[in-house]
This record gives sequence, structure tokens and C-alpha cells, in this order.
Amino acid sequence: MSIVTPKALRQQLMQSAILHKIDREGLSIDTEPVHRSLETIRHHVGRSPLMDHYLERWDEIIRTRDLEAVRRIVESDDDTSREMRNLSPLSVLLSPDDRSRVLAEFGHKLHAVLRA
Repeated sequence: MSIVTPKALRQQLMQSAILHKIDREGLSIDTEPVHRSLETIRHHVGRSPLMDHYLERWDEIIRTRDLEAVRRIVESDDDTSREMRNLSPLSVLLSPDDRSRVLAEFGHKLHAVLRA
């Protein structure tokens, strides 16, 4: 059993909200804002073969519009999925209101964990 950090929980909630929005609104992930977001991430992460692999995987997922791969990343609790969620360029699909709702949910869940 792995320990879930607050950052990992927040990222999972955020990516889950993105996936729900994609499903609900029929959004495409192969958009210019998502590609720009991926390029920004590329310029800000440390260069390593593993990071390059994750970013190339995101590029492939976006180009092929592979929503099943996104779903696996969101729903899995392994190291690779956590790192992929952390590097996700899909957050640009959420509006400020969407983000606020996710952060409020995160605050409630974190508070509940801390009280337990």
C-alpha cells in the first residue's frame, strides 16, 4: 500500500475532474491550448530519459486522442500514473470555476483525513 501525499491527491482529483468534463462535454484533448501546455511543461521540467518518456507519452496520447489511456492514468495508483498526472497538460481544459470546485473538494477530503 502506498502513501498518498496531498499533492498526489490534489492531482488525482484535478485529473478526474478533467476526465469527467471531457466525457460530459465531448471535449477534444488534441487542441492548440493542450499542445502549448505540453510545450510549457517540457521547458520547465528537468531533462531526464524518464521525464522525456512521460512527455512523449503525453504527446502520443494527445495526438491519438486516446481517452482510454487518460482514464488509466487517472484511475491507476502506480508511480508511473502519479508522475503522468503530475505532468498532465490537460489542466488547461478546466475553467477557473472548475479548478475552484476541485480545490474545495480537495480541502474537504484533506481535512477529513487529518481529522481521522
